[in-house]
Amino acid sequence: MKNHIQFLLVSLLLLLSACEDPFDLTPTDIISGSIVFEDEGLANAFLADLYERALFHYNTGQSNFEMNLINAFGGESRNFAPWQSPFGRVLDTDFNENGAGVLDHWPYNTIREANVFIEGLPQSASLDQEYITTRVSEARFIRAWEYFQMVIRYGGVPIVTRALPAGASEEELFVARNSEQEVYDFIGAELDEIIGVLPEQTEAGRVNRWVALALKSRAMLYAASVAKFGTPQLNGLLGIPSGQAESYYRQSLDASKEIMDNGPFTLYRKDPNPVQNFINLFLDEDDNPEKIFVEMYDFESGKGHNWDNTGTPAGFGFSWNSNYPVYLETLELFDFIDGTSGKVDRSIYDDATPIDPKQYFGQRDPRMRASIFYPGAPFKGGTFYSHRSTDYTDPATGQVERTTAPGFIIPGSDGWPGSGHPRHRGGNPTGLLTRKMINPATPDGTPSSTDVTIFRYGEILLNYVEAAFYLGDPNGDMLAVINNLRDRAGMPELSADQLTQDRIRQERRVELAFESQTFWDLRRWRIAVEELHMVQRHRMHFRYNYDSGTYTVEIADGDLGRIRLHPEENYYYALGLNRIADNPMLAENPGY
Repeated sequence: MKNHIQFLLVSLLLLLSACEDPFDLTPTDIISGSIVFEDEGLANAFLADLYERALFHYNTGQSNFEMNLINAFGGESRNFAPWQSPFGRVLDTDFNENGAGVLDHWPYNTIREANVFIEGLPQSASLDQEYITTRVSEARFIRAWEYFQMVIRYGGVPIVTRALPAGASEEELFVARNSEQEVYDFIGAELDEIIGVLPEQTEAGRVNRWVALALKSRAMLYAASVAKFGTPQLNGLLGIPSGQAESYYRQSLDASKEIMDNGPFTLYRKDPNPVQNFINLFLDEDDNPEKIFVEMYDFESGKGHNWDNTGTPAGFGFSWNSNYPVYLETLELFDFIDGTSGKVDRSIYDDATPIDPKQYFGQRDPRMRASIFYPGAPFKGGTFYSHRSTDYTDPATGQVERTTAPGFIIPGSDGWPGSGHPRHRGGNPTGLLTRKMINPATPDGTPSSTDVTIFRYGEILLNYVEAAFYLGDPNGDMLAVINNLRDRAGMPELSADQLTQDRIRQERRVELAFESQTFWDLRRWRIAVEELHMVQRHRMHFRYNYDSGTYTVEIADGDLGRIRLHPEENYYYALGLNRIADNPMLAENPGY
């Protein structure tokens, strides 16, 4: 079915491309009226193109950079080595008056095409009304999604809901910014309308009622956070009055509650082992009960991505190494299964104190072991090693020796190497790598066909708990909801007095680690300056003592002197000098 759908979409796009410039401003009205919107296949192709244009996640051909982009900006992991451009584009980026740089997203061309579709399809004289209503609702969702992507970057932006003609006047073309609140209200109103008409079931990768509710759950939570933690600026173009926070939290909570009470979704629990279960959650595409919306991939049908190629550790069949080293600070978010904090006293990282990996790694939150490659992690029938050396007693001499040779096997061991692969243990690696969504079944050197999850039920539960917390737990169930997530993870239940703001945020960062969420969460909570601006992150250097079965650890600057920046003004990125010059009605954001 997956191959069939992908083939159909590609075929329809090819069919549409055979028409004479259907997206050009001049002939659009003629073609849409006489051909495109009278033919279901062409209309589907038009809509498929909108799906392809939408920024559901970063992947436009430079997967070693883009698929991990938001995780790297959020300080969860790094984009490979300090001397390579993907690393510098995250760590050294100084967002200035020229715009949002690699995070720039100003999709008014996509919005215009969505408006063409939304206006044109209902004019069809031959297509079925139910078909028209559903497809228009999908286009409205994509338009709302793109406005959401802009509002979380820039605050208020111009809301354009009609396709401007080629001969539009300057007054029509030069549109002023709407306020941030107006943009969020527009998104909410659009979603409310389409939620009532979208079907509950569609093919995978297509928007349905539950997907629209999921976006409302997320977007209204963002709006509530801006109102609660932000400050209105620029005569109201930025920020939302604090008195509106409760309303947005309520909208988010209600959308989440509708999915929880009436949707067909549950937490993924197919494997009794919580580590393997959490690994499989992101790879299982066979009736996965947790996935609400995915971007579909199938390399054989012409659409793949390189997450596996660029994220698999060296020595496991791929030619290079993972581009996604993980920081100590991310590891520390994962508590131990007895409930104690995952952030241990850093004085033990003195390259002398023995650390038992069975406790330090093996007794952490199972989600850590499913999300991060750590020393001793099993993978593809082998073991991930990142230690720099091994101390051992030579059975022939009785002397304690130290080896740094990865090809040397410790005498009497079951294959223990003297050190990890050179690409895992040098001065640059952090000692940890991202594991989440790495598919061991992807053939060496082949683009991945694993779907990328955009919305899943676990996020909806977290959205619900966060909104409920600030509303005073109106349904009296937020503790049960968060403990449902923790039970799936193999973690102990929280008590009512443990359910604090910090705990809820930590649970979110753990559950959604490496899912391109943390960066935006830190920004909407208005703690990105505290967490990211000129804040050093650390790598880990491991040495192994074979006789005792313990490591000693030393930590160092994880970014090798490079500086991460997120000053206060970056909560709203600049629109940019070029856009301001092109449209004199646009007011620039403060600080640029």
